[in-house]
Amino acid sequence: MAILNVKDYGLVGDGVTLETEALQRLINNASKGDEIVFPKGYYVTGTIALKGDLTLRLEKGAELVGSRNIEHYYDCGFYHLEMKQTVSLIYALDCDNIRITGEGKIQMSGDAFFDFDAYCPPFVDESTMTKEYAEQMVIGLVKRPTQPIFFNNCKNITIDGIKIFNSPCWTLVFSNCENILVENIYVDNHNRIGNNDGVHCTASRNIIVRNSTFLCGDDCFAATCITNENGICENMEIYDCLMSSRSAAIRFGHLYSKVRNITVRDIKIIRSNRAIAIFTGDEGCVENAHFENIISDTKIYGGWWWGKGEPIVICAKDVNGEIKNVSFKNCHFTHENPAIIVGENENVKGVSLEGCTFKAERGSTHPYFVGKMDLQPNVPDLIEPAPFEFGDSIYVDSAEVTVDGERV
Repeated sequence: MAILNVKDYGLVGDGVTLETEALQRLINNASKGDEIVFPKGYYVTGTIALKGDLTLRLEKGAELVGSRNIEHYYDCGFYHLEMKQTVSLIYALDCDNIRITGEGKIQMSGDAFFDFDAYCPPFVDESTMTKEYAEQMVIGLVKRPTQPIFFNNCKNITIDGIKIFNSPCWTLVFSNCENILVENIYVDNHNRIGNNDGVHCTASRNIIVRNSTFLCGDDCFAATCITNENGICENMEIYDCLMSSRSAAIRFGHLYSKVRNITVRDIKIIRSNRAIAIFTGDEGCVENAHFENIISDTKIYGGWWWGKGEPIVICAKDVNGEIKNVSFKNCHFTHENPAIIVGENENVKGVSLEGCTFKAERGSTHPYFVGKMDLQPNVPDLIEPAPFEFGDSIYVDSAEVTVDGERV
């Protein structure tokens, strides 16, 4: 095992020089167990491939900077079922025992790949759209790295201590991976860039995310099987985190995904669109998800974000997938729209709420959506549910739910 200072191997760290070739050469020549250290400086790079049994350490004052030129990135060879060809800043395929650590930063330059003068469809009559509404909408994509820090078929991956900024898409992605630890990190992404999830685990297992902050345009933590429709995402613990999202702070399930054995506790969610989203599609399943000591504040944001200020959305509508055994204990929500639990043919079972509170506060930002159900992605259009008063906390349809021991 050796400590390899990047400045001893040709890297400059001046924030101008493209360091990709020198950095990749250093990684390729490193031995098992080596630690590559970035001292204070700004290291601009395009796509970098990691290998197993390696540590990257960014010291205080060190910043690994993703190039703002898309031509400096390349397809890593993994075909992603949603994002198609995978283009990353840092990736590892079929590798074990990798750690990215330190007090430094990774700057992903995500804003370089978007058009801030364009935006996605507004979802409302533009003649009524306020400036505040317009400034919350999803901005227009040009071309971007699709999975900035990407691991596939890897074991024993640790990401700790570092700060990550300005991701153009899913920030940390673990696909078909095992034994993942993410702790003491800080993720701060632009809140108008869609898909810039904080951590997205797909068809992976044995995952711990703790003591971290996620400020994201999209989901802060998501678990699906998007990269492997036959896989299972399982055995997750998420705790002691601060989260803020224009989509869902926490999301489990999507389409055919099978997700199970989840513990989420001691989480604070602020200024988010949805707090907790649990969805399934045909052949999918989410089961054994337990939430405790969640404090959450949700509000309506303008534009084509999934969600409209709900504290909880549990949705198995228009599908044959299942959601079962979901519990909330000592969770406290302030919200603009009610919690929604909706299924059909008894495909949502065993949802319980114990010692939970819901406080509805009508926001001044967007009266467009109050009282309407947003079940995206299962249902593309907003739904006018059966009438309920604004102060009602939960809208339930065809689901088995208990609140403090009494069936709803």
